[in-house]
Amino acid sequence: MKFFTGKEVRGFVKEKHEKMKQEVLVLKDSEILNCDFEQWADYLASKYYIEPITLFENNIDKTMSETKVKLYNQWAKTSSYEPEYYMIDGYCIAFVIPFDGDEKLLQLRPSTFILTSFEVASMQGIYNNSCGSFSLEFCYTAQELKEKTNVNEFVESEFKHEFESYRKMINYVNSEVEQYNKGIRSNALQLLDTRKKKATDYAALSQSLNIPIKLSTTAPNIAPLPLNHVVRQPISKPTSKPLSKEYCISDDDYKNIVNIIHNVCTSMEATARTFIKTGEEEIRDFILATLGTHYVNMVTGETFRKVGKTDIHIVFENKAAFIGECKIWHGIKKFEEAVEQLFGYSTWKDTKIALIVFNKENKDFASIQQNILFWIQSNAKRYEVKNGNIWSCVLHREDTNTDVQVAIALYDITI
Repeated sequence: MKFFTGKEVRGFVKEKHEKMKQEVLVLKDSEILNCDFEQWADYLASKYYIEPITLFENNIDKTMSETKVKLYNQWAKTSSYEPEYYMIDGYCIAFVIPFDGDEKLLQLRPSTFILTSFEVASMQGIYNNSCGSFSLEFCYTAQELKEKTNVNEFVESEFKHEFESYRKMINYVNSEVEQYNKGIRSNALQLLDTRKKKATDYAALSQSLNIPIKLSTTAPNIAPLPLNHVVRQPISKPTSKPLSKEYCISDDDYKNIVNIIHNVCTSMEATARTFIKTGEEEIRDFILATLGTHYVNMVTGETFRKVGKTDIHIVFENKAAFIGECKIWHGIKKFEEAVEQLFGYSTWKDTKIALIVFNKENKDFASIQQNILFWIQSNAKRYEVKNGNIWSCVLHREDTNTDVQVAIALYDITI
């Protein structure tokens, strides 16, 4: 799919204006002579308003999946036995950008534009009160990523460079749309005035012929109800999923809790000097304080569970809870013990848990990421990487013979 390849923005707004004009023109003389211009101007301005595109850049999601990358074979020109392309193992990194506004605008071409192709991997339209989203994909061979000193920095740089062109084009489109929106009400008043003058001429002629004008007091258009524009807020897009069992917390709640923890821990990374001297208990308390603002009277710390006590425990209507554990990185062996400890805290009902790991001593943060990734690849039934430092895993518990969703998150608070 390509953005900004359809009709021009000025043509789109002209069509909107023509529709508004037609609605005014078809008013009966008795209606236009008996209507409140201010009410009608508000009504028309609301109805024909075009919602500009709003990008929620703080909510951009990043995912990675394995793929095959198509590479050109340079020997194909010299030998007919050589294939023209090779399919090489690689990774596809997708950035999902949520947006609000009139999604038709993404197809329009502004008067000012950038001469390039705007390919998008997929697009989800606005549905009910949910925002829309579109995704940009970047595919690399496994070797290509291994050669990068800082993979996350490299990928983020590639995305920001590409995304800047999309942002500029959307701003160009919005600029023309906002210019149109500013003039809607004055244009509506002008159309109403023109239509009334025509009706007044008719009334004058009727009076000269001694023909009375009958005003309709029951016409529904005399006092139109104002149309309120609803502004949608960014939330996760709806996905088709099986109903949760009665004793499980929902996937949406689980994702929301992990996202809240991620935002808190990211702020810790940004203010590492404040948290470098704190221990696991103080870090836990800081996370709990934030969670408490979202889940009132549900968040507890060091709650006694099956074995020992857990750092973070959120109860939903006396059903199974979210279980979380905070740990400082002291090597892969301690990490494995933390996972076992987390399993020991949880019961057979607790199928959605989290392990939050903080690095405070090791200067080679990338090596910790690699160690955790290797462990996940060896132990998880499946996993997905988000934001470069969160692994959404499915692990199998032998003791309860159940699959458990485990969010493993890693944060660097070294200075």
